[in-house]
Amino acid sequence: MTSSSTTDEVVSIIRSSRDKRDYRALTLANGLSVLLAHCPDSPKAGAALSVNAGHFHDPRHTQGLAHFLEHMLLLGNHDYPSPSAFSDFLNAYGGQQNAWTGTEYSNFYFDCQANSLAQALQYFAAMFHRPLFDPGMIAKERQSIESEFRLKQKDELRRLYQVHKATSNPEHPFSQFSVGNLNTLNDDQYGTLAAKLQHFFATHFVAEKLRLVIAGPQSLDQLEQLAKQSFSDIRPASQATESASASATTVTQPLYQQHQLGVFLQVRPVKPARRLIITLPLPPIDDDYRHKTTSFIAHLLGYEGPGSLFSQLRQQGWINNLSAGGGISGSNFKDFNINIQLTEQGEQALMSVAQWVFNYIRLIEQQGIEAWRYRERKISAELSFKYQEPAPVGELVSQLAINAHHYPVEDVIYADFRMDALNQQRAADLLSLMLPERARLTWISAAADTDQVTPIYDAPYSIRSLRALELKQLKQSAENFNATLPAPNPFLDEHLQPYPLTTPQSDSAVPKCLVNDHKQQLWHLQDAQFRVPKGHIYLNLQAPAVNSSALNFACARIWSELMIDALNEDLYDAEVAGLHFNIYPTQAGITLHTTGLSAGQLPLLSYLMKQAWTVRFERQRWQATSQQMLHNWRSAHQSQPLNLLFSELNLALQQGLFGLHEMADACSELRQTQFTQIVAGLFEQLRVTALMHGDWQQQHAQQLAELIADNVDDQQALRTTPPDRIKRLGAGTDQLSQKAHSHPDAAVIQYYQGPSDTTRDQVAMMLLQQLIHQFVFDELRTRRQVGYMAGSQYFALQRIPGVILFVQSPTLNEAQLHEQLQQVMVLAVEQLEALTVKAWTHSKSLMRSQLQVKDRNLRVRSQRLWGAIQLGDTQFNRAQQLTSALDHWQLDEWLTYVNRLVIEQPALMRLQTAVNKV
Repeated sequence: MTSSSTTDEVVSIIRSSRDKRDYRALTLANGLSVLLAHCPDSPKAGAALSVNAGHFHDPRHTQGLAHFLEHMLLLGNHDYPSPSAFSDFLNAYGGQQNAWTGTEYSNFYFDCQANSLAQALQYFAAMFHRPLFDPGMIAKERQSIESEFRLKQKDELRRLYQVHKATSNPEHPFSQFSVGNLNTLNDDQYGTLAAKLQHFFATHFVAEKLRLVIAGPQSLDQLEQLAKQSFSDIRPASQATESASASATTVTQPLYQQHQLGVFLQVRPVKPARRLIITLPLPPIDDDYRHKTTSFIAHLLGYEGPGSLFSQLRQQGWINNLSAGGGISGSNFKDFNINIQLTEQGEQALMSVAQWVFNYIRLIEQQGIEAWRYRERKISAELSFKYQEPAPVGELVSQLAINAHHYPVEDVIYADFRMDALNQQRAADLLSLMLPERARLTWISAAADTDQVTPIYDAPYSIRSLRALELKQLKQSAENFNATLPAPNPFLDEHLQPYPLTTPQSDSAVPKCLVNDHKQQLWHLQDAQFRVPKGHIYLNLQAPAVNSSALNFACARIWSELMIDALNEDLYDAEVAGLHFNIYPTQAGITLHTTGLSAGQLPLLSYLMKQAWTVRFERQRWQATSQQMLHNWRSAHQSQPLNLLFSELNLALQQGLFGLHEMADACSELRQTQFTQIVAGLFEQLRVTALMHGDWQQQHAQQLAELIADNVDDQQALRTTPPDRIKRLGAGTDQLSQKAHSHPDAAVIQYYQGPSDTTRDQVAMMLLQQLIHQFVFDELRTRRQVGYMAGSQYFALQRIPGVILFVQSPTLNEAQLHEQLQQVMVLAVEQLEALTVKAWTHSKSLMRSQLQVKDRNLRVRSQRLWGAIQLGDTQFNRAQQLTSALDHWQLDEWLTYVNRLVIEQPALMRLQTAVNKV
């Protein structure tokens, strides 16, 4: 071992038996803790660096400083002064970077092509060595922070969060404004903003407060050497400022003062909502990670099977949804939330709903803390750990860098799954704190009675103590309360192995079409690479009636939601045991997708298909579900103009899809009898396309074929070919405007459509996006400061390629934004004219490597195969076809193509928010 680092004495880092990665933990001489991950099959490498500093560490005179520092560290340093140096490098080597600032931690991470890791680490390390804090960039980035803040001013979660802050202990750092804006990020008597940034950085970005993770296909020895080369210059606390050596900030103030407990809050949202959140303040939970007692209690409270709290409240007609256990947490607090979506009746019975919740908590306290129940959760957690799908390196390093702050190094991977044994005393202590007089009940509704407005986000709210009669009701036994605790789960099995391989297959094996007749087309693949007892079954019920009108499509959406709702209670134990299902309408009918442990999927699918033709929906559930969906459709996109335009672009280009407001209008007078008649006609014509992919043998696929054939009769069988549903644009410009309610920003999208669906055009457009997207982002977002949400992306509809430029701005109008996008696109094409043959060859090489990336797990492969089947690519060789087309493009020919496509004869669609927004 060299003098520059010492290896931690750890017997082993606990990992799944199926985890092919190797790990090493070490500490550099400067005190920096490092975790290395050798990922032998990964085409990419990556790194993350997290710091024990977040918005809780902001000085009160400059709130949002940690978030602002996060932005500034990405915008230049003494080694690489250009604000876009690292992002330009990553763009050239197939990578990306990101960062976030939390309450007590911040995280920076990137990925790239594996062979560029060494150079990428030099860029990355320079961010944390000598940041530039250029005054010009500080001024520009203040505007970006302001744009980010204004973008979210109408965001419901941000507004609710601000109510939470305004009603918590003002001495606790949670109460501070975390994002920052022009009003908080200033030069003042405490110093210049540049000096504040430098002081915050010097105080917190010291080796002892940092955790570094590096992952890639390089050997552990190579990764260790890269860590030493790049990060040995990070300052230890002993060489930093005097304040840095004592910077391990400890939060000592409680999150709530006594008068802030036992309270009733009312919040008026921007969009229609009916929600009750019961918050139960608890001690911090990091020290209990080996037992996960709060998670165990949350499982019992949030259980949705027969007799559950959810089931009983739903039968009363009071709720549509219930979840338990979420809520903010930190080093000295944990909020345990029960989050309930109410019906109209539920709003009228608000305190009764809460009373039932507290009754159920007492039931858990009396009967629920039993070892066998805990063991069931432990089995589920162990199965999830054993058969988890490997994350890509960008996600892996980001997660491990945060885990390294919270857990001993040997548990950095296992900690999130670890459940050693039931901690009876801890459970009893926590449940004893879950009392009405310590609770915070928050009612979110348009009917809320408010008398205050939060600073910053202007959210109307009120807060008062729970009245004596209310507390009395919440403590006493509820009339008709007959909820029960979960029974033993019959689906749990801890001894699972994949079905044996019946035929040797190579990694490049593709599905085989076993049946192709007037009733169905069935594809099957037993996967020889990912040997897990899991799989995916996709069924597309191709039914033309579903997409024939907005009313029919809306009824199909409601029917899908009602089916999930109706089957949820019976199948909840299966869900807990790892069997999952989803039902949703698409442009090609209705898709039914099952996933998870393979042994139970055929019985699950048989049950689902039988229920699809026979289930009858209770009137109460039909009313609650349909009304909730209409509410959601009418309020969708109101606070996000750019999201609205992306939705409208899809609708403008694809036949058979319908807008949310269009569906809401079509259903405004819908009655259950009419709904039932429409649904009965949806499947009069039907053909099923199916994929069975996992560890199943061919005999299982034959059983699926028989199941499908039994559920589609000859009279139903569809014998027509679906039409082409993508709108083709001619040369010229189409213009669409859309009114964006409740938001002051303007937004614009410009969509350039490729001439055809050939692989030649597809790869040409993919190259265009690859070569312009960093320039477009830097020009719009960083240099011109047009808006916080700005950039470009490749946008393909089925096989038709396209490229989009988009921007949302709080300062410019739609005409100005169109002009900015047009200017930037022209500049981008001019930049391409200067492209050298060397850069062109490198770009093609990068795309070739991206096209040839292997599937990283079973889920990704299933999604790819199903997408190919939906597009008719039954050779399953799109990557090879695109690679071949890529090899035939020459630079001069491609530049001529791009100039004609974008400048001379663009097939362009422009979408914008309406100027007369209300």
